Amino acid sequence: MQRLDHNPALKVRSVTLHLVDLPLINRFRTAYGTTTTKRTVLVRLEDADGVVGWGEAPGSEQPLYAPDTTESTWYALTKLLAPRVTGREFAGPAELTATWSALQGYRYATHALECAAWAVASQKLGRPVADLLGGVRDAVPAGESFGIHETVAGLLAEIEARLAEGFTRIKIKIEPGRDVDVAREVRRAFPDHQVTVDGNCGYPTLERQPWEALDELGLLMIEQPLPADALVPMAELQERLRTPLCLDEAATTPNLTAAALRLGAGRIVNIKPARIGGLLPSVAVHDLCRDRGVPVWCGGMLETGIGRAFNLALASLPNFTLPADMSPARLFYAEDLVEPTFDVRADGTIAVPRLPGVGFPVREDRIARYTTETWSSA
Repeated sequence: MQRLDHNPALKVRSVTLHLVDLPLINRFRTAYGTTTTKRTVLVRLEDADGVVGWGEAPGSEQPLYAPDTTESTWYALTKLLAPRVTGREFAGPAELTATWSALQGYRYATHALECAAWAVASQKLGRPVADLLGGVRDAVPAGESFGIHETVAGLLAEIEARLAEGFTRIKIKIEPGRDVDVAREVRRAFPDHQVTVDGNCGYPTLERQPWEALDELGLLMIEQPLPADALVPMAELQERLRTPLCLDEAATTPNLTAAALRLGAGRIVNIKPARIGGLLPSVAVHDLCRDRGVPVWCGGMLETGIGRAFNLALASLPNFTLPADMSPARLFYAEDLVEPTFDVRADGTIAVPRLPGVGFPVREDRIARYTTETWSSA
């Protein structure tokens, strides 16, 4: 895997934030609750040469999935991160990210600002972000994630519709009381497709839970059933099961991911760059998993096409060997913030964006339409 020289001079003229409020056209329910609208923080970074890059911090209203919220992300960008970089010159994105290396947390914010810097570097070099990160493929196999439904029939109908569009892997959200029976029906209805279940930390203990019954279904993986910090119980559970456990909420940094793998708390890792805090730490997690023979895949956080573009670039790296959660924005939003946006192809893959910059043309008019608050360091 070859990573290109990605160190064009980058002097930050300004960092501008847009808080956008995007209504969802479909509700999405997980063990954390139901999402009906999405407030997201967009970062616009302009350098001294007038080159503009965008990044996205996929916000959360409450600190359930991760400690970050939309408000804490806004605080971090306006009070901690943008002041550190505005008016300064850097050799490239890596040097820029070093300005916040001593800070704890605020990973959604650091991810968004780093992505904007990569978009600027990509344009200056005339190469897509995927090339700068060391990507080796031009398309990513696409799986789909299905929220908790009121009825199994409704879930099966949605799955059937998505498989007809080309999605190659089924992931269903589960919670106590809505797990084995639902997963069994999905396996029965779609025996030729890979099926994953995702607990989203919804099972507080190992006792009186459906682990052995799930293990009998031939699932591709069971994703993060226990709390993020329950690494020892996760390791105990993994030892009991044939089915691989997948680390999601537990894999927040390269070091914590390495510790979880050393304990045996999982055999697969879901890399979400916003959860990990940026593209560079995500590449570090990819590399340590590759070196340990642990497969990875790229998860999503209901990003718009701006955030998804960087996910696709990351997922082009060689150890991303399992289908990604990469739903097109049309499944959640009335319109995307990039145009043309992306979609699943007939062969079940999504093309890795090849345009320098974000990867897709950003629609600033749509950003303006959905913006509820702005801020600038200029």
